Amino acid sequence: MRVIIPGRSFISYLLNIAHSVKELHHHVTLNSSCKNDLLLWHKFLDQWNGISFFIDDNIVNASDFDLYTDAASTVGFGGYFKNRWFQALWPVEMKLDTELSLSMAYMELYPIVIAAIIWGNEWSGNRILFHCDNMATVLIIKKGRSKSLEIMRLMRRLTWCSAKYNVIIYATHVAGKCNTIADALSRLQMDRSRQLCPTASVEPCHCPPHSEILWN
Repeated sequence: MRVIIPGRSFISYLLNIAHSVKELHHHVTLNSSCKNDLLLWHKFLDQWNGISFFIDDNIVNASDFDLYTDAASTVGFGGYFKNRWFQALWPVEMKLDTELSLSMAYMELYPIVIAAIIWGNEWSGNRILFHCDNMATVLIIKKGRSKSLEIMRLMRRLTWCSAKYNVIIYATHVAGKCNTIADALSRLQMDRSRQLCPTASVEPCHCPPHSEILWN
């Protein structure tokens, strides 16, 4: 049985190095990004039990899966899955980083990665299509890579979750999407979120700290 490795963030920088070599006997220098790709492979192969199941051919819309995520640039982020939810303000580390604090691509990707960390084990065998109103985030998920080293830390974590839980994550751009529950959560509007989903759990799911979300 073969294993399916979702996403190119496992080998993205290695592919770049490979394409730069004209002859097989030429030497190359591995930069830190290439080493991170290799470390991800090493960790996966070390922990993988050798078992992989076929993934469903059908792509499931995240909304049909009762799964929503959203980011509010000036407030925080949130996610919802079958009456369970998480929310938080943006980490201090991000606010101190000018590049990240201005990157909506990073912000929209952030709660998707958290959702995969928390609930990915329940998505096994599925192809899930997230709706996102940021085209840059959609393209990053599609390609599995980004020029931003910080976004790549998120993508490697997302790819790790995909491989670990045997799920493939897609994204499509939807302008002005209807995402009211996650929108309320990302803005910390609890009264509104309760009105939208009165059956939701009283307590939120534990949201991993920033240092554990990024691939190190």
